[in-house]
Amino acid sequence: MRHFVGSVSVVTTWHGARPWGMTINSFTSVCTEPPTILICLNSKTVTAAHVREGGRFAVNLLTQDQLHLSELCSRPSVDKFIDEHVLLSAGVFGGSGVPRLREASVVFECRAVEQLVVGSHRIAIAAIECIHAPAAGPPLLYGQGRYMHGVDLEARA
Repeated sequence: MRHFVGSVSVVTTWHGARPWGMTINSFTSVCTEPPTILICLNSKTVTAAHVREGGRFAVNLLTQDQLHLSELCSRPSVDKFIDEHVLLSAGVFGGSGVPRLREASVVFECRAVEQLVVGSHRIAIAAIECIHAPAAGPPLLYGQGRYMHGVDLEARA
């Protein structure tokens, strides 16, 4: 699996009254009718617990300029999003919505429709309820144990 190269995303949800996030690279489209995605989360994480309980979350696709967000959200049990430089905005799920990263290239606001546990991970299949595309930029990629840019892939072709 080390050779798999994928985009880097941050799943955001609420942890009590605070926004919380977790870096993932297990994200894929399931189908377009209806728009549905799939994510995998380590079952022992705070984020997985909140997705299991609340079912609402956002998947924020990061750009190459957001490596710092990926690193912040990949640290277990560290307070996420307390730094004033990490921008947040409420989603559109009525009330306060789900937290999302304002500077992500694309944000999918989702509602889990099916969840299951396989080994150490929770798989959530989710309906996309809203899509935001607030910023543009080349995607942040991860593979072979390191962060990569598109030019890294071109050099290997």
